[in-house]
Order: sequence, then structure tokens, then C-alpha cells
Amino acid sequence: MPPHGQPDDPFRFRTTHEIEALDAHFELRNVPPRADDRLLLACWNIANFGVQDRHDGALDILAHMCGKFDLIAVQEVNENWHPLANMVDRMGPTWDFIISDTASNSERLAFVYDRARVTPKQLFGEVALRANDFPKRDVTVHYTYYRKPKSETFPKFAFQPFDRNPYIGSFACGMVDLTLANCHLYYGKGGNPTTTDKRRAYARRIMEVHALARWAKRRRDKATTYDQDIILLGDMNVPTMTPNQGTYRALIEYGMQPIKYTSRVGGSNLAGDKSYDQMAFAPGRLSERIIDYDVFDFDNAVFAGLWDRISRDDTIRNKVSEFRDHVNYHLSDHRPLWVQLDVS
Repeated sequence: MPPHGQPDDPFRFRTTHEIEALDAHFELRNVPPRADDRLLLACWNIANFGVQDRHDGALDILAHMCGKFDLIAVQEVNENWHPLANMVDRMGPTWDFIISDTASNSERLAFVYDRARVTPKQLFGEVALRANDFPKRDVTVHYTYYRKPKSETFPKFAFQPFDRNPYIGSFACGMVDLTLANCHLYYGKGGNPTTTDKRRAYARRIMEVHALARWAKRRRDKATTYDQDIILLGDMNVPTMTPNQGTYRALIEYGMQPIKYTSRVGGSNLAGDKSYDQMAFAPGRLSERIIDYDVFDFDNAVFAGLWDRISRDDTIRNKVSEFRDHVNYHLSDHRPLWVQLDVS
């Protein structure tokens, strides 16, 4: 997506103060501390990482939040990966990262992990389907027109190659091995798809989710698969986890089990009304190890001084939008999603 520009009204924050507020919020939201017999796995779209000019204080805050987990799948790392490396350096000497090459929008995908807790294994690569294995199916897109529910079906709609190939990484922690498919799937057109072009773009989004879920099903059913304990995670651009949502239906149709985090704090966008980010488990041993999960709404903890200033300024019409402009620029427009697994 286009980078978030620096707000016209600059805001200077004290990093130590923001970190203290975040620590209190981690406790309020019952994010468990790291432990030897547990794995804290997270995914986070850190908006335009490497494009936006985040200063040292912002990198310290990002590093502090990521450091609450053991293994983080990161999306929207730019061609310029050095700010990611800078953030990881701030996390401590045992932290490291692995990145993919660039794809659409000059984006990379990354795994950030604590070597003292997590061990990379042998399988790393991209989900790249062969042309003769591209799925084709009827795709129905639901929308509203003058508040009336409508739908359009695209018969035998063909999958196009992934806009950004999902990045596979295999890891071990405690007694558990797992394979992660880190993804930032196609977005296309936002909002209610009221034109055929928008609905066709949304159909492409549905087909990317469908192709990824089908890939996971086929890999876990194959005896020679490196590791059948597969988790799909990242920014899948699934707006809502409801039956009428074509992307969500595509995610679950092959048995993948997404964590139902929206029933708690809310969505993974800053408005809290969208579930773009997902973490879906293959059925079986790994899903049975889930202890807890949630989304971490850091935006409700940081920059309290900025919100006080904005809320008192009667010249600012959209105070929430003004506040989020600063959060988007310094930190991100997505919230991290996390799950705790028993690895004993």
C-alpha cells in the first residue's frame, strides 16, 4: 500500500513513557509472558517497513512489542530491509531474522525469532504453484446496492499467480515442530464492490485465499510432506469472519481452523472492525496445543499525550482520524495477532 505520510502536526513522544504504557496494556489484555514450555507466536503487518522514515524511538517501541513474543511473521517489509535489521538489533543479541526476496509492491516477508527459544529447520521457500495446478472455479462475490444484498458469480474464474508468494518457514520450539506460511495476499479494490471491475478484483482475492488453503490441505495429506503441522498466518485481507464473506469461506473450506479473535478485543485494523489478519491451523496435533490467543490493540495504549492534545483542539474535525495518522506513521495501521502454544 502507499506509505503513510508524516502528519502535518508533528508529535514528539518519550519512548520510555510509551513503553511503560504498553507494558501496562500487555498486562491488561492478558498477554502471557514468555515461558520455557510455551511458544508465543505472532504475526504483524508493520506498515511499509523500510519506506516510512521511522525514527529511533519508533523502532524501539516496535522492538519492544515484538520482543514480547518468541517468533513473529512480519509482512510489508520493503526492498530496503535495513530498518528491520535495525529493529532486530534493538531486541537483543539472541534475536535474528530471515527474509524473502521482493515481490509485488517491492515487499518482502520476514520471520523474526529468538534463537534462545526457537530453532529454524530445513524447509524455507515460497508457495509457487505450477501453471497446470492453477485452480479454476465459480466465485461468488456478495455486495450491497442501495442497502440491498446482491451478488455476482464469475463462472470458472481462474487463479492468477500470487501477487506475493507466501513464504514458508519451518521452526522448532520445545517438543514442537511447525511450518509457517507467512502471507500478504492480494487486496485489489477496497470497500463495497459496487462495480463489476471491483467485484472481479475481489474474486481474485478470494482465489488467492482458496489456492493457499488448498495448498495447505494437499501438503498435510501427503505422506512425504516435510512437516504436516501447518499454520497459515499474516495479512490475508479477509474483511470479516462471516459466512457471506467469500475470502473467509475460502479459508475454511479445506478444513483450516482460524482463531476467532474478533470476539474479544476486536479486529486487527486500528478501527477494530476488520479481520484482515489471520492465523489458521491445520486440524490435528498442533491446533490441540493452543492455550490462548488474541489481537493486541497497542493503539489504545500509546500516544496518550497526543490524544489529550487533539481532543482539546476544537479546530480538528475528525479527531480519531488525526490520531490514527500518527499511529500509522510511527508504528503501523495493523495490530499484531498472537497465539500461545504448549510446547512441552
